[in-house]
Amino acid sequence: MPSRSHSSSSTSKDSNRDSSRKSKSRHRRNVRLEEQNNNYRHHYLPFTIPSSFYNIVHVHRFTTIDTISTLINHFESCYRYSIDTESDRFTYELSLIQVHSIPQKLPSFIVLFELHHFPPSDTLLFEKIKLLFRLLFRLGNIIFSWGPMSDELMPAVRMNLFTWPVPALLFNLQDEFYSWYRGALPPCEACGSIQLSTMDTSSKSSRICSKHSPYVNPTDKWSLQNAVFLYC
Repeated sequence: MPSRSHSSSSTSKDSNRDSSRKSKSRHRRNVRLEEQNNNYRHHYLPFTIPSSFYNIVHVHRFTTIDTISTLINHFESCYRYSIDTESDRFTYELSLIQVHSIPQKLPSFIVLFELHHFPPSDTLLFEKIKLLFRLLFRLGNIIFSWGPMSDELMPAVRMNLFTWPVPALLFNLQDEFYSWYRGALPPCEACGSIQLSTMDTSSKSSRICSKHSPYVNPTDKWSLQNAVFLYC
């Protein structure tokens, strides 16, 4: 009969393998998206937002307490955010959490939490960073994402940055996108299918039939890049 320690060790190894598999899958997906982004950048005009509309802040071990205090004040009065993650290209581990505040009045804040460059957990700065996450995920807030965040954020939970599940409402826009575009766009006069708005290389607006959509089945998950490219 196997010992409990052996069983526990096997469970731990299985968990680590599963975590590694998910991380590698996430990294491969990010590589594909980056290749797609490069293709779009090469053929189409960039989508730009005036720099006066937002502030970018990097959070790491060298971030000042004054900067963190400014973010805390902003987070205390803001209740809507979008969130995204990035993994390290070599280790496949979660390395960046990007949070974009959606305040009632601009400018917003784009906060880049650099997890691999955080201060020690016994410092005041680390406690202030944890406070930011508590404010971000507090009850009453709405957090928008493109895809489920539970698997993506687990490494941050293991770092004791916050607990899971979070009190805030997590809204996965990717799950809602197909239904939205089916109702938002007019039918194609030629075949009756949905028309998709896109842009050609001369920046003139045009329409394409949904039969040429990059996704065939209603259950296919749209990438954010394709959604923005085809409908904005």
